[in-house]
Amino acid sequence: MSNRKNYNSIVFLTVYLGLVLVGGSAQVLAQAATPRLFDIKTEIVVEDDLDKKPDDGEGKIDFARSLDRYFDDVESLIKDLKTLHKIDRFDSEYNTFDIDESIFSRCGYGNTIYAQEISLIQRKSYWINDRWLDGAITDALVKLQKYGFLSDCSNYEVFENRLAYNSKYILFFDESELKLEISAPKSSPDRARILAENFAQASKIYKVDADKPIVKIVHQNTSYKSENNQVFIVTRLPRGSIDELLAEKDAQ
Repeated sequence: MSNRKNYNSIVFLTVYLGLVLVGGSAQVLAQAATPRLFDIKTEIVVEDDLDKKPDDGEGKIDFARSLDRYFDDVESLIKDLKTLHKIDRFDSEYNTFDIDESIFSRCGYGNTIYAQEISLIQRKSYWINDRWLDGAITDALVKLQKYGFLSDCSNYEVFENRLAYNSKYILFFDESELKLEISAPKSSPDRARILAENFAQASKIYKVDADKPIVKIVHQNTSYKSENNQVFIVTRLPRGSIDELLAEKDAQ
C-alpha cells in the first residue's frame, strides 16, 4: 500500500490532541474547527507515477497499484466521516453533500507543484449542509485531483486551447447512498473501452486485505465502464452499508 501525503495545515496543538483522542484525521476536524487554511489550486501534491501518461496505449498503467490507491482514497473519506460520526458531527439521516468538479492540468510538466499551479479547476456545484464536513470533503477532493492520468492529452478551449489532461469527479451523499465518480476523456471510444476493460479485469483478481473491511465493501460496489470517449470509475455505497461501517468498532 502506498504512503499517504499529509495535507494538514498548521493548527493549534489543542485541536490536534483532540483528534488523536478520537482516532480521527487531523485534516478533517482541524479544518472543521478553523476556516479553510489552504487553496486547493496550490496545495495539491501528487505522487510521481500516478500522473504519467502512456504514449502507446494503457499497457504502462499499473492497474493494481491504481486500484490500491483509489480504494485507499475512498476508505480515507469514509474513515473521516466515521470520525465525525463519533463526535456527533456526521448524521447519515441528516447530512448531505453534492460536489461536481473538473480539473484541467497542463501536459508535459510531470508531477510538479508548478504543473498543479497552472491547472484550472471548474466547479459546477459545491453543496455541503454542515460546515463540519468541509475538511473531509476538501481532503477527498485533493486526493481525487490526481486522477488526470486516466485521460488523454487534448486541447481545451476553456483552458485557452492548451494541451491538458482533464478529469471530472462527483462526490454525492444523501439518505440513499454515497456516490463517488471519476471520469476522464480519451482520444477515442476504443481507448475508453480498453481502459475500462483493463480496470474491470484488474478488479476481478484484486485481493482485499482481511483487515480492510471498508476496502472490501468499496471493492464490491465499484464499477468500471466507458461511454462514448469517456472512461468512468464509479463507487456507489448504499445507505445500509454506510450505516454499518459507521457503527463498526475500530480494531484495537
